[in-house]
Amino acid sequence: MRKKIFAAVLALALVLSLTPAAFALGVFADVTNAAVAQNVEVLQLMGVIGGDENGLFRPGSNLTRAEFCKMAIELQGRGDQVVRYRSRTVFPDVRAAHWASGYINLATTASGESMPALMHGNPDGSFAPGRNITYGEAVTVLARALGYTDKDSGGVWPQGYIDLGAACGLTKGLSNDPNGAITRAQAAQLFVNALRCEVKDSAKLYVEALGSVGDETTLRAVDFSNGKLRTADGKEYELGKVLAGTTLVGRKGRVVTKDDKVLTFLPSTGTTGATVSDAAIIVRADGSTDGFDALTGGVTDYTIYKNGVRTTRSALKRWDVATYNAERNILTVCDTRVTVYYENCDPSPSAPTTVTTLGGVAYAVVTTAQQSLSAFKPGQQMVILLTADGRIAGAVETGTASSNAYAYVDGDGKASLICGGAVLSGSVGGTFSEQAGKVGRISQSKTGTAEAKIYISAQTSGTRGILDVTTRTLGNAKLADNVMIISADGKLLSLGELTEQSIPADRITYVHTNGSDQVDIIVLGDETVKGEIYGRVVMDETWYTDPKTGKQTLGSRQITIDCGANGSTGTHETGYTLSTGTFVAAKYNKNGPPYFDYIQPLTKLSNVPASAWVGDTAVVVGGRTYSVPASVICWNRDIRDWFKDLETAKAYGGTMDLYVKDGVVRAIEVRA
Repeated sequence: MRKKIFAAVLALALVLSLTPAAFALGVFADVTNAAVAQNVEVLQLMGVIGGDENGLFRPGSNLTRAEFCKMAIELQGRGDQVVRYRSRTVFPDVRAAHWASGYINLATTASGESMPALMHGNPDGSFAPGRNITYGEAVTVLARALGYTDKDSGGVWPQGYIDLGAACGLTKGLSNDPNGAITRAQAAQLFVNALRCEVKDSAKLYVEALGSVGDETTLRAVDFSNGKLRTADGKEYELGKVLAGTTLVGRKGRVVTKDDKVLTFLPSTGTTGATVSDAAIIVRADGSTDGFDALTGGVTDYTIYKNGVRTTRSALKRWDVATYNAERNILTVCDTRVTVYYENCDPSPSAPTTVTTLGGVAYAVVTTAQQSLSAFKPGQQMVILLTADGRIAGAVETGTASSNAYAYVDGDGKASLICGGAVLSGSVGGTFSEQAGKVGRISQSKTGTAEAKIYISAQTSGTRGILDVTTRTLGNAKLADNVMIISADGKLLSLGELTEQSIPADRITYVHTNGSDQVDIIVLGDETVKGEIYGRVVMDETWYTDPKTGKQTLGSRQITIDCGANGSTGTHETGYTLSTGTFVAAKYNKNGPPYFDYIQPLTKLSNVPASAWVGDTAVVVGGRTYSVPASVICWNRDIRDWFKDLETAKAYGGTMDLYVKDGVVRAIEVRA
C-alpha cells in the first residue's frame, strides 16, 4: 500500500505544470522563476549583475551591448582595471563621459595572446552601445572569454560560435535566433553556464580559473548581518559581497573563494528548483503523520521545521501543510490558511495550475491540491491552505477550517501575506493606506452582487516590553530562532541587523507569538515616539522692579522649543526652569495650558570622535550602539544655526556632542 501511495504522488509530481508563482524569489521583486533567481544570486555574489534604480532585475528586458560589456568584464574579475580605460575615447559614439566607457574600451582591447579582445566595433568605426546585443554576439563574447578564437569557429559567424557554444555547454538550456536580442534572464543563464565550461586547451573549468573551488557540499545558511556563509560540512566562509537573497540555501554545490572570501556559490547541475517538494500532505489530525512516508519515499529520519522553527511531530496540528526537501531531508510545515473569494483559475476549475484570488493575484497550485480545488468553482468562498512558499496545497469549505492568516501593510499601503515565517511580497492586491505600518488578520469575501472585498483588521498584541537583543527577549517572552523583524519602512530584518542593543516598548507596534509562546514577528514603529518632539530650548524671562521692595522680580517665563527643520512649538508660558540651549525631549499639549505634558533634558554624550560612527545610521559610544534616525537635528554652535542635514554636519568636522534618549540620538551639536 505504501508503494502505491508513493507512486501516485510521484506520478502527480511528474505532470506538475511548472507555473511560476506570483511571488518574488530571492533579491528582486520581479523575479518569480526559481531557476532565474538562482542564476541571479550566483552572479550577484560575483558582482556581475545588479538591479536597476527601482531595485528590479527586469528578467524579460533586453540587454544592450554596453550592459553586456560590463557583465563580461566583471565575470572575468577585471572590474578593477576599468578605471584606467575611462579617460580615452576609442569610439566616436562612446565618449569618455559615457557610464560604460571604461568597460567598453577594456572589452575591445586585446592584452596579448592570453587575453584577446572580447568585442569589436562596427565597420563604420562606431560601437553602438545602446543597441540590443544579439544572441550570436553574446555567445561569441563568452566563447572568447573561454579562450576560443575565430579560427576555432571555422570563420563562419555567428553560426560557428553558436556551434562552439553548444559543443562546450555554453548554450545549455537556451535556444534563440542568432540575430535576435537576448533577455537579461537568458544572459544570466549564459554566464552561469560559462562558469561550468572548460577553458580551451585545459581540463580546468572557467570558474576554477577565477578562484578556488571547494568540494561539493550543501549550503546551510547565509548570515547576512555578519557576512558569513555556512555549509553542511561545518565550514564557515566570509562573504566578499553581501546580498539579501536566500534561494541558494539548501542547494548542493561548491563554494568558490578568492583571497579567502566567497566569490560565489555554484550549485551542482540538476539542483535548480523550489526548495520544497512539488507535492504536499495536509495534516488531518493533531500530531498525525499519515501520508508522510509517501511524501518522503519512506524516509523517516527527517527534521521538521514549522513556520521556520525546528519542532517535533507532536507540534503538528490539523490543517497544517507539509512539503519535503529530499536534498536537505527536511519536512517543512506551514499552518497559514486564509478565507478567500475564488476569482478565477487557469486552465480549468477541474485541474487548475493557478488560482486567482486576493485581489487578482495568481497563486500556483501544488498538483496534489487539484482534487480538493476541483470541488470549488470561481465565484465561491473557500479557505485555502498554503505551503511555506505560498502555493495552494488544498482548499476546504469556510467553517471547516478557520482562517488564521496575517498580512503586513507597508508604508505605501501594499499588503503582503505572512506565511510560514516569511513575508510574501506581491501576494495581496489592492491598497490599504489606513492600515499602513500595521499587521492585521486578512480575509476576503463577497456579498451579493457587490465586488469581492479584502479585509485587513489591525491587531493589537498582548506581549509588551523592551526588546533586548543581547538576551533575545521581549519583555518576559523569549524570541524564536527565526524571529522576523519588520522595520517602520517595511524592510525585513534579522536580529543581527539591528543597530541598537535594546528597543523601547513604545517603538514596538505589534508582536506575534508562535505555538511555543516565543515571539516570531515584531513590527517596529518610527523611531520618533508618538507625540514627542526633540529640540533646543529658548527661554525668555520677563523681570520687573517690585515697587514695594525695589527688588527685581520674575514676571513671566516663556519657552520655545526650536526643533530645527521640524519647526518649533511656539512661545508658551511655563513653570520649567531651563537654560537656553538645553536639548530636550518634550510632549506638546496642543489643547492649551499647561501646554507641555513633560519636558526632559536629553542625555549628553560629549566629544564623540568621527571613528565612533557606523555609517550614518549608528554610533558606538562606551561600548553601546545608538541608532541615528535620518531626521536627527544638527546644531552649529559656532554660527548658532541649524545644519540642513547630518551629512553637512559631519562634513563640517570639529567636535560633536550627541543628545540621546532610549538608545536613539535625537540631536547633535557641532563646534569647530
